[in-house]
Amino acid sequence: MISKAEKLIPKVRSASLSISQNRSIPESLIDELVGNDMFRLLLPKRFNGQQLDLLEYLEIIQGFAQADGSTGWCLNQNNVLSTFAGVMPKPLADEIWSDKRSILANGPPVWFEIKKSKGGYKLSGEWRLSSGFSHANWLLALVSENDTAQTLPSTKTAQYMVIPKSQIEPIYDWNVNGLRGTGSNSFKADNLFVPENRTFKDSDAGKVTEAFNGINRSILFASGFAFVALGIARASLDETFKIARKKRPQGKSLLRDQELIQNQIGRAEAIWRSSKALLVESITDLIESAETDRGPAVDDRIAVRLASTHAIRSAAHVVDTTYDICGSHAVYNSNPIHIRFQDIHALTQQIQGRVEHYSTAGQHLLGIKTESPFF
Repeated sequence: MISKAEKLIPKVRSASLSISQNRSIPESLIDELVGNDMFRLLLPKRFNGQQLDLLEYLEIIQGFAQADGSTGWCLNQNNVLSTFAGVMPKPLADEIWSDKRSILANGPPVWFEIKKSKGGYKLSGEWRLSSGFSHANWLLALVSENDTAQTLPSTKTAQYMVIPKSQIEPIYDWNVNGLRGTGSNSFKADNLFVPENRTFKDSDAGKVTEAFNGINRSILFASGFAFVALGIARASLDETFKIARKKRPQGKSLLRDQELIQNQIGRAEAIWRSSKALLVESITDLIESAETDRGPAVDDRIAVRLASTHAIRSAAHVVDTTYDICGSHAVYNSNPIHIRFQDIHALTQQIQGRVEHYSTAGQHLLGIKTESPFF
């Protein structure tokens, strides 16, 4: 699959500016990604998915994110959601993934109300931040066993309702600066009937059994988005190398010949490499512990959580450095550094990049029990 991805990545890179400007990935590019199973990388093989090894999958995600942050983000989001195929009733999974074009999107609820009805439920509510909304054809509405929501449902009470996108009302509210191409719009339902056979509960605390031996979905999201961040930062560094070899600020030598720039570049490269190395090492340890009879160890899950957050925050630092180096050129919307600067700072605002995860890791290291659902 890596060789297939490598053939598609230049096309994604060429489309990056238009993806950002149009707030969506072009349909022609989606067709190529679909045709090469790029939305089935984690889908179990029994549903005609690729069910890739985690590290191979993450390298593919990084490659796409280097070409375009929004595309890398959508691929990770939509691929991790496909692992729900192993949790939902098999007839429902068959209905969805028998169509090669099927892509699942979701989003946290703003509010919802569910009422039991004959053969299913009547659903009303609003969900936001649905990444890949424009190219998805199925939506996953997160609700709770309770009737209404004021807070995000926990894994213990979460219930999922699978809805054809044609049945909901879109809300085109993705007016943002970063990760614009994800088209993470909102959607709402008004007294919509959802059949019982299109609902399910994730009773095993988000664990993904097929291919990942019980590693939970939160870890897949965290590590995947960390590799998106690393891809964005890698692209920013590589672009800055090119600029430094050519740009000569007024009255000064080439950027590459300035000691300050050399120092900044060296530090940024070290931060990027060490952050990725820590993340790969942590994931490798988690995979090894997941293959034992005990399953994934808490220490290893926490380590991946810590390394993922650290990679995201470090990637932002790297991109900030490249933005500073490039000076006034970086403020233009068409500049690749500018797009990546906006993308990485949208990414750090997402739940996987929050600095609170350092506290979760710190609590565990100090022997304090943590109740965080994000590891």
